[in-house]
Amino acid sequence: MRHASLHPPSRRRHLTRAAVGAGLAGSLALALSMGASLSGFTATITNSENTTATAALAIEETGGGSTCASYDSTATCSTINKYGGTTTPLVPGGSSTTTVTFTNTGSVAVGASTMKGGICTATTRAGVTGATTPSATNTDPGNLCSVLELSVYKASTATGTPIFTGSPAAFQTATATTLGTLAVSGSQDYTFVVRFPSGATTAVQGQQVSQTIAWKFDQ
Repeated sequence: MRHASLHPPSRRRHLTRAAVGAGLAGSLALALSMGASLSGFTATITNSENTTATAALAIEETGGGSTCASYDSTATCSTINKYGGTTTPLVPGGSSTTTVTFTNTGSVAVGASTMKGGICTATTRAGVTGATTPSATNTDPGNLCSVLELSVYKASTATGTPIFTGSPAAFQTATATTLGTLAVSGSQDYTFVVRFPSGATTAVQGQQVSQTIAWKFDQ
């Protein structure tokens, strides 16, 4: 005697389809998980430190016990007087000699450098009896800027051929004087000689001059 099925045919077909679907879903999930775990090799490199830096061009000038530097407030240097100052006034035939030294204290060599005279101004020395008033134009014979004789030497002494020679007024209008290179840690001396000609007249007595000098150093 046969027993009647607990599930009618339509119910059995529905259960079969559900079982097959569940099996396919499980197989897909397993395949995906195996694909993730069985992927190819991977190698990585991380550059943790990428840096750069800049060099520095730095020049120091020394002379008369003073030092001026291109990289701080002393770049406008009033403590090194290349014309000798006014403490000991020149007399006709007299001269003043001053030597200064420039040193490359930076980390990059100087490839080119120049020296250029600025405006020369003559004034009357205060409190000096018999002092004269300079001519308005600094190239006139009554202006001390045109009378003084300036020589500049690229050396520690006033020897050899000067790199500039002329009056301070001519130094003002001349093109910049080429000085050359300066290696890292290298030094170069310059000597300034200011002469008051022996034939100078009383037209410029009791006067004084002031002039800037610009030094330019390029990589």
